[in-house]
Amino acid sequence: PTASPTFTGTITLGGTTQLTENFPILMDAALSADGKWSAVVSETGTLGETVAFGEFVYLLAADSQWYKTDADATATAGAVKVGVCVVAGNDNDSTQIMFEGKIRADSLFPALTVGAPLYLSTSPGAITHTAPSGTDDVVRIIGYANTGDEVFVNITNEYIIHV
Repeated sequence: PTASPTFTGTITLGGTTQLTENFPILMDAALSADGKWSAVVSETGTLGETVAFGEFVYLLAADSQWYKTDADATATAGAVKVGVCVVAGNDNDSTQIMFEGKIRADSLFPALTVGAPLYLSTSPGAITHTAPSGTDDVVRIIGYANTGDEVFVNITNEYIIHV
């Protein structure tokens, strides 16, 4: 067996990084507490309004800032880039947006059913177990429940408009 080094902080890699067969990139097996997250894919950005940790957001192309999603409209939940805020803030604050990974938000997420799909909600920034069903609502899966308060985020680009 080889040693498994532990790093903290930022590691910058240049050139090609090759993963060896049968050795994945692993996320934290179980998030330790409320307000924790582990990402495979995320990026920095700027908020366009006050957004809490765990709220789902979309990128508004007009100003390149992140705003809360709302499944009532395609402009805020349909053919737009969607992620989840993991660094809360206010209008014009820097943030971190996750697209694939795990997040635990005990008070924000509803009582989740393990393994069930989760959808963007018609309540701004929220998620729901029930696919939105109003006229012109956007139905878009954002991930699945790992536990009662932890979400595996895997946002797809696919969505439908309920008629």
